[in-house]
Amino acid sequence: MIKMTRIYITPSAGLKIRYQGITDFGNLYKYMKLWLEDRGFADEKKLETKYTERRFGDRKNLEIMWNCSTSISNYVSYQMQVTFLVLGLTETEVQIGDIKRKLDKGDFELRIIGYVKVGEGEWNDYTFLERVYYNLVVRKRIEEYKQDYYIILYKFVGYIKEFLGLRG
Repeated sequence: MIKMTRIYITPSAGLKIRYQGITDFGNLYKYMKLWLEDRGFADEKKLETKYTERRFGDRKNLEIMWNCSTSISNYVSYQMQVTFLVLGLTETEVQIGDIKRKLDKGDFELRIIGYVKVGEGEWNDYTFLERVYYNLVVRKRIEEYKQDYYIILYKFVGYIKEFLGLRG
């Protein structure tokens, strides 16, 4: 029977990337968004579901949440939630060679939750052929979908870590 289920690829609390230091947060945000758009996960208008900014003098705290998804078929989609938590964000000047650049300094934490969503709607809404297709084909392909999404998800995490200069 088809019922909407979530098959988590990451731990249910998500993968955590934490970085304390100096980085170009604007470029990180932009490149992550472009990475997701290039792979069909993000729509510019629907990507950001939450943006909270709190200012404390020259420092600010940000909380940003993205919900991304891409459909594989009528029954299966890859879902991703990305949460940014940035504490104590300040702008600082850094000398890189002969050039002074304005970068962001703070405590950056990203949480990425990824899961495969199987099933849409109620079993009674499906036609006979859709039920047969689900029982004969989709159930056998779920392991393949999980493996494919695992690779995509960890490439995304690797991309973020590479941008921040983190190892592992």
